[in-house]
Amino acid sequence: MYDVNPAPGARQITLGVLLFPGFEMLDAYGPMEMWGSIRHAPARFWEDASKRVDVRLVTVAAVKGAVPSNQGPKTMADYSYADAPELDYLLVPGGNVAQQLQNPATLGWLQKKAKSAKLVMSVCNGASLLAAAGILDGRPATTNKMAFKASTAPGPKVNWVPKARWVDDGSVVTSSGVSAGMDMTLAVIARLYGQTMSDWLALVTEYEPHRDPSWDPFAAKAGLAE
Repeated sequence: MYDVNPAPGARQITLGVLLFPGFEMLDAYGPMEMWGSIRHAPARFWEDASKRVDVRLVTVAAVKGAVPSNQGPKTMADYSYADAPELDYLLVPGGNVAQQLQNPATLGWLQKKAKSAKLVMSVCNGASLLAAAGILDGRPATTNKMAFKASTAPGPKVNWVPKARWVDDGSVVTSSGVSAGMDMTLAVIARLYGQTMSDWLALVTEYEPHRDPSWDPFAAKAGLAE
């Protein structure tokens, strides 16, 4: 069921998680739980050993060290913008993003990493940061429904989707508020590594995911859709 001491993967994927003062904890840690657990999947979930993947999680902030979350507890940033490694995947959580929307260093770093990453993901109003950096221009995207007007303001060139749990646009995937990040993550993992892998992750984390990206009762509650 769960490989406590897994064999090394044949290749490694590096997933970087952006941290900033006031980041939303579940936005970051929900997806990190799913991505970080892939390495513990039993061998039967890989066709053969040569296809086994290790997902290396790293955290990045403007300055390495402790970064306070919106809820209070701090998370250590492994790297700064200056020394962050090359990233295969990039995850941008939401939270108190106001200062980062005006921070050239953060927006510039996002622009740089988004160009080289194979996959960029956001949770909640992390999409606001991607929008402010121009990464979502011309793309469909979604974000937090309870603060939809404010969250979409930085992206006048974005095709905002008012009713969606997540929007998968290939190399860029955005999700709705907070808990939606886990649903988005499991959907992306299903696309990249197979539905059985995604189902196993949901099972071992005892999480019941929403599998329909159009499921979004919060859009109606926010007055964005009927």
